Amino acid sequence: MAIPKKSLNVLVVDNDIFVKNLMSEFITKLGHTCNNVTNVNEALIAITNFKPNLVITELNLGEGPSGLDLINKISINHPEIDVIVLTTYRSPLLVDTNFKQFPLKISYVLKSEINSSNTFENLLQKVVDKKAIGNGYSNSKNEGIFISKTQAELLGLIVQGLSNQAIAKKRGTTLRAVEALVNRTYEALNLYESDSKNLRVEAVKMWKSSIINVR
Repeated sequence: MAIPKKSLNVLVVDNDIFVKNLMSEFITKLGHTCNNVTNVNEALIAITNFKPNLVITELNLGEGPSGLDLINKISINHPEIDVIVLTTYRSPLLVDTNFKQFPLKISYVLKSEINSSNTFENLLQKVVDKKAIGNGYSNSKNEGIFISKTQAELLGLIVQGLSNQAIAKKRGTTLRAVEALVNRTYEALNLYESDSKNLRVEAVKMWKSSIINVR
């Protein structure tokens, strides 16, 4: 791998420790300086102290503020920082159903599509060269298995481990209405009853993959 002419300060934000450490190791091997954190509060402190040229963030950071919240803060307070979204989720609406749009400087990359070291190296080199890194979300939002925003919100609650009864209470609706919505969501995901499959488990697996998109 060629060492770039200019070294970047790269901040990685991901609550998956394995991914975070792997990214840091890879970025360092490319000749850049890397810092990594697991949540938005740590990221904001690191931005002040570490002064990154580039922030690479996952969207879903567990409990608390999301990567979307971090991006909004960066776009307002640190517009000079480039941002790459490196995420599991084909649609930001799976993380926040109120999502509207990204700032122009965002590059959206699915983890499942980083199929070689060259792919990621090229992204970093574009930042070094001050070339537009583009907005991959415009491509991602036209692909995948589509569900509605309401179904995405429901799926997020299922992923949190809530029962249908708990979801009904949280949404202020009836159990029968939730069960009907769950069944429609399974149908949208092409999931059907089978002796060998638990539909709830299969739906969670799909949510955590890069398959699902939101209209």
